[in-house]
Amino acid sequence: MSSKYTAFRCPEDLLEKAKARAKRDRRSLSNYLITLIDKDVASMGEPLSEEEGASRGKLHGNN
Repeated sequence: MSSKYTAFRCPEDLLEKAKARAKRDRRSLSNYLITLIDKDVASMGEPLSEEEGASRGKLHGNN
C-alpha cells in the first residue's frame, strides 16, 4: 500500500497534545497518528489483505 498526502482540520489544543505525545514517544506526528488510526480500524475486525498487512508491518517497523 502506498502513502498519500492528506490534510485535515484539527483543534489546536488537540494537535499540540498529539505533537507532545509523539515527541515523548520519539516518533513523528505522522507515524503517531497513522498508528492510532490503524489500531482503530483494525479493531473493527475487518481482515487485512496480504499486501495491507505487509505494508503496515513495514510502517510500524515490524519487518
